[in-house]
Amino acid sequence: MKHSAIILLCAIALASPLTAQPNKPVSKAELLKLTGKFKKASLSKDVRILWLYGPEDHRGGEHDYIRIKELFVPLLKKIPRISVDEAYQFPSQAQFDKADLLIQYLHQPPITDKQFASYQKFVNDGGRVVSIHESCIIRPIDRAHKLAGCIGCSWKGNKDSRWSKFSRDEPLFLNTKHPVFAGLPKSIRFNDESYWEMIQRDTVEVVGVVGTSANTEAQSFAEVLSAKGTRGQAFWTYTSGKGRVFGTTTGHFTYTYHDPMYRLLLVRGIAWALEEKPEAFMPIVFAGITDDKGMVGTKDTMMNYKNRKK
Repeated sequence: MKHSAIILLCAIALASPLTAQPNKPVSKAELLKLTGKFKKASLSKDVRILWLYGPEDHRGGEHDYIRIKELFVPLLKKIPRISVDEAYQFPSQAQFDKADLLIQYLHQPPITDKQFASYQKFVNDGGRVVSIHESCIIRPIDRAHKLAGCIGCSWKGNKDSRWSKFSRDEPLFLNTKHPVFAGLPKSIRFNDESYWEMIQRDTVEVVGVVGTSANTEAQSFAEVLSAKGTRGQAFWTYTSGKGRVFGTTTGHFTYTYHDPMYRLLLVRGIAWALEEKPEAFMPIVFAGITDDKGMVGTKDTMMNYKNRKK
């Protein structure tokens, strides 16, 4: 790992074991060593994004689907050549037909066979998807297998799949040999939540895993992934037909979306899914969370939000 990345990791790590606590803000100068220069960066084509969301179903500060949609849609719209539409619970066929990329962050509603057929066709025909946190959960199990066909991984059920919050004592290890995370630190620390032991399609490649305190950066990603006690499927890539999917089971807490390192992972995933260079998306890493001293992030736990249905 580069020296700058080591400095950055030291800066974002806190001693507190509390899960519902954001990382300390980090300096813009250190982040720029990971984002690269992006002032004149541009996309190679026009991109139509569809943001799929649903009613908030947790206490405030967790699963704030509407609030996160309201945070990210304006940020995405500021990027030249991007347009953004919104869908509530499930897209219409007209929205599928128009979209290049579907970003989903919601608790999945009941989805009919006809709707699943539309979703699968969207992906197989070349549609791109970014799936965040609980978007990979649907019940019962026959629905879960259909969802896995669309996004690569999905919840098997409470008896077979697992979930847990994780702290900075359990590093999130990245496969930096994969293009989606190339050039990033081998591990990053958050206080968040993930799922694992889910249905996984053959063309899924797990690119992020929550390790244990026993894992070190001296290990390869494959060694961490197969180690006892680690939690796979924190991040994955998936291909089906002509489509590309970037998925993550992280993103439980609202403050996580105000963390510049987490934003960096998401925009790298968006760029990979679209087969675009990531530089054009890098303003999102800093937007609205950079103070006048050049520190980026938040100290707010954001646990006092009020959930909304729409």
